[in-house]
Amino acid sequence: MFKKIMIIVLCLGGAVLLFAMDPESNIFPKCLFYSITGYSCPGCGSQRAIHDLLHLNISGAFRHNAFLVCSLPLVALLLILERRQSTHTKIYALFSSKVFIFSLILLVLSWWILRNILHI
Repeated sequence: MFKKIMIIVLCLGGAVLLFAMDPESNIFPKCLFYSITGYSCPGCGSQRAIHDLLHLNISGAFRHNAFLVCSLPLVALLLILERRQSTHTKIYALFSSKVFIFSLILLVLSWWILRNILHI
């Protein structure tokens, strides 16, 4: 129980921090991969996108990291399924299958390549 409370407190604290402070400032760390290679990683812009979402600026969040914005409903669904896997066994089995995980990895890699080709 203590672990769950700590996770909730840390998530809320992170959300408050990202809401209050603009990730464009130098307080937040820059992407190490981008700093070294000059190429965007799949997660580049995620801090700024979450900041924009917390301020209800969906178009701004999309500009920073469209993949993150599109994947948040899936993340929410997966978190719910993880908590209720005993009552939704077929759906849980589908989302924990090797095919789904491989497809998700393929999507992330495709986003990584596409965003660097199109400079998005």
